Amino acid sequence: MKTKLAATDKVTDAPGATERSYAAWKQAKVARGLEQAKNGDAMIPFEQVQIRIKS
Repeated sequence: MKTKLAATDKVTDAPGATERSYAAWKQAKVARGLEQAKNGDAMIPFEQVQIRIKS
């Protein structure tokens, strides 16, 4: 007879896999942000950001 598995057992990654993939994603996102910050001309001026938030 086949053993029944809980639904979470079928979709859960290996232990710790989610944390590792999140850490890798977060590190890549920070690296992209730092790279973008080096080019100040490409960034949106703060005054425009304030106007968009207020409206």
